[in-house]
Amino acid sequence: MTTTKPEPARRMGPPGSENWHAMLDGAEDILREEGHAELTSRRIAERIGVKQRLVYYYFHTMDDLVVALFRRLSERELKRLRDALNSPHSLREMWNTNVGSTDARLISEFMALANRIADLRAEVIHFIEESRDIEIEAIEAAVRRKANSNAIPPAALAILASSVALSLSRERQLGVSSGHEVVLALIDAFLDEVDD
Repeated sequence: MTTTKPEPARRMGPPGSENWHAMLDGAEDILREEGHAELTSRRIAERIGVKQRLVYYYFHTMDDLVVALFRRLSERELKRLRDALNSPHSLREMWNTNVGSTDARLISEFMALANRIADLRAEVIHFIEESRDIEIEAIEAAVRRKANSNAIPPAALAILASSVALSLSRERQLGVSSGHEVVLALIDAFLDEVDD
């Protein structure tokens, strides 16, 4: 009987190092500016001025790099939402975070990639669920502070708010502004009512 020796684990560069972050920064720029079809190890290496093989010293595969990029971005966004949750006007801060930081192009690229990268899909689901939990917590707290509780359940409000923020961002990035002032004024009036 022939036995095969397992291959030794490949030596990898440390996550969180300067090079690791530079590669993710380069990948983020490419993804945002040129789309996922242009996101290759060669393009990243060219963008940051290193040899292509160095990308694979830090990431086993390009899929691993994409997952790490999304995870880094989602951790930043979740921190912003948690900070907003702990602010005196949590709903307004959360709304401003959502409507001001949503990058529709990047979101579209990640959603397209999540259709073929299972680990990315899992990260996207985790991010959506965790961010929604934070938003629901803020809405529930605001509703409890008000005697005349809103008839719309907090989970529905959380979905509506994140959907509206993404939609406004997508349209704004395309150059569309029709109706935006009306929607923003409506949301502002709602926030004045429940988040004082």
